[in-house]
Amino acid sequence: MSTSGTTTFSVSRDDIIKRAYRLLGVTSSGQTPDANLISDGAFALNGLIKAWQADGMPLWAIKSYSIPLTAGVNSYRLGNGQTINTPKPLKLTQVYNHNITSSVDIPMRILSRQEYNILGNKTSTGNPIQVFYDPQRTYGDLYVFPVPTSTESSNNTVNIFYQRPYEDVTSASDEIDFPQEWFDAICYGLACRLAPEAGISSTDRKQLWQEMTIIKNEALNFGTEEASIHFSASMRNW
Repeated sequence: MSTSGTTTFSVSRDDIIKRAYRLLGVTSSGQTPDANLISDGAFALNGLIKAWQADGMPLWAIKSYSIPLTAGVNSYRLGNGQTINTPKPLKLTQVYNHNITSSVDIPMRILSRQEYNILGNKTSTGNPIQVFYDPQRTYGDLYVFPVPTSTESSNNTVNIFYQRPYEDVTSASDEIDFPQEWFDAICYGLACRLAPEAGISSTDRKQLWQEMTIIKNEALNFGTEEASIHFSASMRNW
């Protein structure tokens, strides 16, 4: 016998909702939840997906964006419909200053709010080497320091690597914005979210939560980057 030769197995929004209800015993094999159950499941699934954004920086959701600099401008708004029109970054993981002419990249330091606040003269001009990211509800503001002049705006861009938000699931046939190793975790996670409304006992809910935690941690552990870590003293003047 031979294998299928394919690796494209996928699940839709309603596939996940149906399995979650089967895990809870609300429906049995072959049964389809009614429209109200599907609606409740879709609402809970989107809430679960948004909540799990707080779990860290999974590899498949790390994206990059090149931000052009503007002379005399030290802040850039990122978000759908904003100056930098891209889904709002949740967290920055790495930033560097790219010289368009020489293709030389200079690592930029990501500042905390406190570090940015205590910078002496935020209007100092020069080639930006530090950034502070201030995420808001629907957008995020990226502050650069020093403030670029016309020379930097013509020759440099700020390239950010960031954790993007997970996409919504809005229709029955939508695939979830997760790789295959997460399918089981999502199904069990949704079952845990729906369990109180389904009248599942606290004992059974605790057992389900324990199973979900094991499956989810396996997916989380697989999604971390494997690389060596190097520590060194920062020699920057700013």
